[in-house]
Order: sequence, then C-alpha cells, then structure tokens
Amino acid sequence: MAGRPGRGDDPRMSWRSTLVAVAALAAVSPSYATTNKTGYSREVTRICRGALLFEGEHAIGTRAGAIAVSRDIRRTGMRRLRRVAAVAEPSGQAATVRQWLRAERRLVAAFARDYLRIWDEIESAQTPSQRAGLPARLDVLVHQPDSLKRRADAYELRLGVPDCTGGGHLAPPPSDQTPTS
Repeated sequence: MAGRPGRGDDPRMSWRSTLVAVAALAAVSPSYATTNKTGYSREVTRICRGALLFEGEHAIGTRAGAIAVSRDIRRTGMRRLRRVAAVAEPSGQAATVRQWLRAERRLVAAFARDYLRIWDEIESAQTPSQRAGLPARLDVLVHQPDSLKRRADAYELRLGVPDCTGGGHLAPPPSDQTPTS
C-alpha cells in the first residue's frame, strides 16, 4: 500500500527507539560503560587522580607516629585499590589489570614497610660514623621498590591509568643517560 508511511515506518522513530533502548541499558548496567579501555581508564582515573600516599594526620618524631603513618599508607592504598578492583575490566585486558593491581598492592606494602624502615635507620644512627653512612643506607631503602614501580608504570601506560599508590612515577633518567632495564 503506497502513501504516507505509518508511525512504525518512520526512520526517526526507529532511531529514537534505539536511543531509548541504549539509554535504558546503560542505566540498568552501570558497569557497561567501563567494559572498554576508555571507560576503564576514565573510572580508574576518577578514583586515583591525585592519590596521596596516606590521608590521615599523624604526630611525627616518635616510633609510634612512624608506625601510625606506615599503617595509614597501607590502609589508604589498599582501600583505593579495592575500589579500583571493583571496576569492570576492559575486554581482553583482565590479565593486565590483575598484574597491575598485584604490582600496585606490592608497592603499597613496600611503601608502608620502607617508611618504617627509613624511620628506624634515622633513629638508630647515633654515632658520627653511623650518621655518615645514613645517606647511602637511606638511598638503598628509598630506591628498593624502583623495579616494581617500573613494572607498575608500564602497566599504567598500557591501561591508560594513573598511579594509584600515591607513590607517583619514577623520574625519567637524565637525558645524557640511557635507561637500564
């Protein structure tokens, strides 16, 4: 039957129906938006942007204060990483996400442990010779997690996400040096 198209034949209605169906699906399934790499990156960035190593305020200058900071580093980092782990992984990236989160958890643990170890080293340096050796010992402690941090940085680059530990990224080597890996 020729003539004016009926309401069901109007191509604009078909487009509108599709749009309404997609909007309804997105509303019902909030994780749908994060099943692609861009959505995952955006959601993780929302959680981790500006991440601090620890969030609490602590009295410093005592071992009890150092222990409190160390616990806060672990608590703050692990809480943030639990939120990230709840974000739906992008298709085909599950193994990379798991490896990155494992590296991030290990870094949080290393930062918490090393904060206390650094405090202990400083506190135990009593003699002039102990104080003279302190910079070298602290340098070792500060850079102990560097290889793990390089691994996490590579995963972050691959996933398009920021650091979630609050420990930041490693500084690039000076331009006159080639990176060693």
